[in-house]
Amino acid sequence: MRNSYIIEIRPILEKYKLKQIMRKIRSISYLKVHRVPHITLVYNFRPLVAPLKIMEVIKEVSNRYGNLEFYYDKYEIKNGKEGYTIALGIRPNNELLQFREDLYKSLKNYIKERSDAKFYNENFWFHAGISFHLSCKVVKNISNNKEMLQILSRFLYEAKVLRITLVNTGKIVYEYDILNKKILNRAEALSLVELEKTYEKYREKYLKIEVNPKSLDKIWFIADTHFGHKNIIKYSARPFVDVTTMNEHIKNKWNEMISNDDIVYIVGDFARRDFKNYVNFLNGKKIFIQGNHDPPAIGVKQLELQLNNYKFILSHYPTNLNSYNAWLIHGHVHNNRLRKYPFINSKIKTINVGVDVTKFYPVNLKWILNLIETKSDYLYLPPKII
Repeated sequence: MRNSYIIEIRPILEKYKLKQIMRKIRSISYLKVHRVPHITLVYNFRPLVAPLKIMEVIKEVSNRYGNLEFYYDKYEIKNGKEGYTIALGIRPNNELLQFREDLYKSLKNYIKERSDAKFYNENFWFHAGISFHLSCKVVKNISNNKEMLQILSRFLYEAKVLRITLVNTGKIVYEYDILNKKILNRAEALSLVELEKTYEKYREKYLKIEVNPKSLDKIWFIADTHFGHKNIIKYSARPFVDVTTMNEHIKNKWNEMISNDDIVYIVGDFARRDFKNYVNFLNGKKIFIQGNHDPPAIGVKQLELQLNNYKFILSHYPTNLNSYNAWLIHGHVHNNRLRKYPFINSKIKTINVGVDVTKFYPVNLKWILNLIETKSDYLYLPPKII
């Protein structure tokens, strides 16, 4: 069908993470893969109305829902009409499941579907496609490629739907900014100014925690701030368009929670350059654990603490410390290995205080003690701490 359109969730925050996975797959296999996998919501169709009308329908349906989110989780291989597809698994929340169904039904009178697309639209599968139209032989080769499957199996990432995109022959036509409730034309969709507006709303909605002031101790932990490190924004999917905004946001969260007479254990990767400048504008008495992105010899390699009948080892790297019979407080892995190193993993007794899993907040000792005692695992710092 000529002039074919699709509606998709375009990766924004997580785009670079997905690109890195695709690069690794290309380097260890002969698969022709997407540069960046996307999540198609409505397959190939021709609009029976102006594209802007399609966007108005998307806006109307989107505004009925408050929290569209999903997880990238491992991989899936499925057989279709034109061969097999390998994809990143997508685990949508109930709102996203219902949203997709409502969107498709609401568009039925405004679109003409390609015959094969109708089958996929009516038998919908949430996924982020890696490679399509694969033969049985290729799938068998994939199944034997242990390195590739390990890369895909390890990937776990929580994502929010920030924008819904209308695409024509691979190009953005319009985009709907869900958080700002605004239809964007192509130029606006690609604009960093508009992206920062999206990120600002994201930070307001998703990067806040509710804390009981009585639950605060004088001891805090934080890791992987990477002050002044521009590339960490894309590596760790941080919701900032520039390093200045990132620095300011982390500084504000830090000083909002920590007073000058508090003790802050910085568990590595504070800043590589302008170290003293960043130290000076942050509250608290600072104790540094050496990280691999810090200047040489600014802190100790490892530290042991005995706090409230619990033993803690502080190390930038999440090394195997089971022989210590202690909880390991670490950084280093950011949000790259959430399956093994989430915020809290009670099975292996690790606590990841990297800002990418703590919503850019420092973590208070009392929060840690309370959460340890619940004997539950937490992928990220919970939004409400009693």
